[in-house]
Amino acid sequence: MSQRNRHDRPLKFAACAVAVVAAVGGSALASASETSTINQIERYCTVSWRNAGIAQQDWSDCTQQALQELLERVSRNQLQVVMQNNESRERQELNRTVWRTIKRWQRAPRPAQLEESYVRGTCDTRQDAWDEVMTVARRHLSERQTRILKLTREGWQANEIATELDITPARVSDEKYKAIRKLRQQLDMTV
Repeated sequence: MSQRNRHDRPLKFAACAVAVVAAVGGSALASASETSTINQIERYCTVSWRNAGIAQQDWSDCTQQALQELLERVSRNQLQVVMQNNESRERQELNRTVWRTIKRWQRAPRPAQLEESYVRGTCDTRQDAWDEVMTVARRHLSERQTRILKLTREGWQANEIATELDITPARVSDEKYKAIRKLRQQLDMTV
């Protein structure tokens, strides 16, 4: 990252945060103390994202999402309390907001992981990798497990798959876990 971009990033974030605060609070300008509080929240979130293992390129998006959600739940007048008092209701709301953001990020579909973690360099393209995975899946998985994997790769969430297959979301997760375990075993044997 260039020196210029490194210094522009906090300014861009502060401008975005001021816009969010203004939209939620109705004022055109945020005070210096609000800007300072927002910067403290950004630093707090950055540490949280790093500790949670979130990819660095997603930190800014996660921070903006968390800040927006926090401002929907905490009044503008109480924003400073978030960073001043660790035991306050507002700080607890920040912690819950960070936790929800982390969980959403962890649940976000990442189809590339499926392909790369099961096929260890035996195929030329991602489509070839997926085709190999599906060939093994058809031979060793139930029809339902194969369908769940296919829908997961297409970006469907567990509750959507559950509705489609007329089963519970917990059953979808269980079937997906079993399918992935079977695929790992089979692909490890063939590689």
